[in-house]
Amino acid sequence: MGTSGRSCAGTAWVFARNAILIGFLTVLLMELALRALGFSRAVLYEPDSLVGWSGRPGAQGVYLDEGSAEVQISSAGVRDREHSIVKPANVWRVAVLGDSFTDALQVAEDKRFTSVIERLLARCDAGGGRRVEVLNFGVSGFGTAQEYLLLRDRVLRYAPDVVVLAFLPGNDITDNVRALDPSLASRPYVTLNGSGQIVWDRSFEGTRSFRIKSSTIYRALLSASDFSRVVQAAFFVRDTWRYNHLVAADREEKQGQLAKSGEPGLSAGVYAPPRTREWQQAWNIAERLIEEMRSLTARSATRFLLVTLSSGIQVDPDVKRSSEAAERHGVADLFYADDRLHVFATQRGIEVLSLARPLAEYTRRNKVFLHGFPDKTRRLGMNMNVLGSGHWNERGHQAAGEMIGRYLCRRPHLIAGESDATALAVR
Repeated sequence: MGTSGRSCAGTAWVFARNAILIGFLTVLLMELALRALGFSRAVLYEPDSLVGWSGRPGAQGVYLDEGSAEVQISSAGVRDREHSIVKPANVWRVAVLGDSFTDALQVAEDKRFTSVIERLLARCDAGGGRRVEVLNFGVSGFGTAQEYLLLRDRVLRYAPDVVVLAFLPGNDITDNVRALDPSLASRPYVTLNGSGQIVWDRSFEGTRSFRIKSSTIYRALLSASDFSRVVQAAFFVRDTWRYNHLVAADREEKQGQLAKSGEPGLSAGVYAPPRTREWQQAWNIAERLIEEMRSLTARSATRFLLVTLSSGIQVDPDVKRSSEAAERHGVADLFYADDRLHVFATQRGIEVLSLARPLAEYTRRNKVFLHGFPDKTRRLGMNMNVLGSGHWNERGHQAAGEMIGRYLCRRPHLIAGESDATALAVR
């Protein structure tokens, strides 16, 4: 190699070395700046080939997008304390399936409605002398199809005595159907064949997005997020962009099939009878999945309870605001989905407890909001806090947990498959 060649190689090495040094210093300064600003956003989920995503075992951090709470993901991939798969002989178990209302990242773990239920069941000795365990299998963003798969392949291994499906009509009707899901999530979807049987659409497994998320490099970034605020910020920017460009604007406006409810992540289409073929299919699929979940539990001699949850506008302490919302949507009230699910469950012999109406009575009697976190704001964020909107706050979890807990205390040992399909307005 000539002198000029060695000179060029030396120059290239110096340039590369300086670029690496500058890059390292830039990242270091960004890291220090984000820590000084108090930025922290735990990356809690990872790709899951069965259900699309699940909690990342061992992940922990402070959740600030709405409310504020310390979050710890268990080895089972859910936000709960550790539980042995083999149920001890002296334990009576309740497993609760649901979405973000059950995951409840917005409040402390001991304030969630599942924790309230556990304390009430222990006090009323629902376990008949056995120690009560309420296992929380809620995962944010899940639809009923994902909850069915989770129940079938993972939850029943824990041998629960009772399975509770916490069903949020505001999005659990649409999350199972690709045509109506505004999130475009990497999840399994469902259709029904001509005889009404479930047909699974698992095409998400072959998508470029899911393959990238399942790659070694992506998983390494997930691990790096445990200690790097820069990596956390990168995930945060990605999620914010997706929310603003894919969910809030593009998808709903293009399809025109989801009437906006005024609450992030919810659809007002549930407040009225289905007005399109897609909506009728979505209802048929949701009801079929609930039936299949009841059948799964019956085969395991496990009791199944369907609990329908509330949206903020349904349980607004100001009756006028709820009435005005119903008028805007061209309906008499906002309880179509709750009533339909109650009738469906009653006809199928499925045990059901509807919370929206009793929660509405509770808010108007006590003049409190059960949804929203007005004093919690995110400095850099996607926070959608509006009092009376969004997820349950601590008061909401307490009220809902008391209603479910008291209901189970009244009939703690109902035989699996026995019908007690009465929605009780527990006070």
